[in-house]
Amino acid sequence: MALSDVELTVNLYAEGEKFFDLLKAAIRDWQSSPWGHERERAGYALELYRRGLDALRAHLEEARTRAEVGYFTAEDERLLSRAEERLLYWEKKLAELTEGAVGK
Repeated sequence: MALSDVELTVNLYAEGEKFFDLLKAAIRDWQSSPWGHERERAGYALELYRRGLDALRAHLEEARTRAEVGYFTAEDERLLSRAEERLLYWEKKLAELTEGAVGK
């Protein structure tokens, strides 16, 4: 086993709220730091945040497509709608974070 084989997986359904909240805090705290290494960390946190949103968005699009061509219950719709609401919330938070970085 090589060190390059070490990976971390985050279940965005079960742990997404904590994941995005931690990244949001790191970005907010470090993006305007006078220390270069902290600004680099903020950049990496921002990259992870965007990758998380991309993965969640792709999964929700696929899930909605599969649900709409198959058996699609009211509960399925409720679950998908809730997940899409959360995605929109975290996308809004990302926009707020990046707007703040541009204005500084």
